[in-house]
Amino acid sequence: MAVDTVSVDSTVVCLEPKLRAPLRTYIYDHKPIMDEFLGKKYKLKSSENFEEYLKFIGVGLVSRKLATTVSPVCVLTKNDDGSYNLAMTTTVRNMILTFTLGEEFSEERPDGTKVQSLMIWKGTELIQTQTKKSGRKSTHIRKFSPTTLTVTTTADGWNGTCVRVYELID
Repeated sequence: MAVDTVSVDSTVVCLEPKLRAPLRTYIYDHKPIMDEFLGKKYKLKSSENFEEYLKFIGVGLVSRKLATTVSPVCVLTKNDDGSYNLAMTTTVRNMILTFTLGEEFSEERPDGTKVQSLMIWKGTELIQTQTKKSGRKSTHIRKFSPTTLTVTTTADGWNGTCVRVYELID
């Protein structure tokens, strides 16, 4: 079976022929840009539409209220095996996502929902797609800069956009 590919900014996405949906993503030449942000700590400074997003994806009232009162610190690190850790630490809970770029992995969100996730790196963005068993997707675009990390979140069926801005603290 022939597989079509699309190339954008040194990212090659192989598409499943009938569905034209990503089958596998390969990342090239991401190290020089991505490595610049490894180990840097970014702390949440502002948040827009976060509670609305949490409500849309079904997070309960108490958990939503708690989530909106904490200021997470986000750190991206690289492991010896080439995988990455994305750590989100708060005074209430710490979460670490371990992933390999372009490889789907199972994840349990803070609300307990199990999803399949895929992380790709494009330019200065770490793009995460979470897919629930129902097929509904959320997309989190983490745009890194030397002084800020901006996370833009959208979801299938939701007309809003959540934007959370983190500032460099380390």
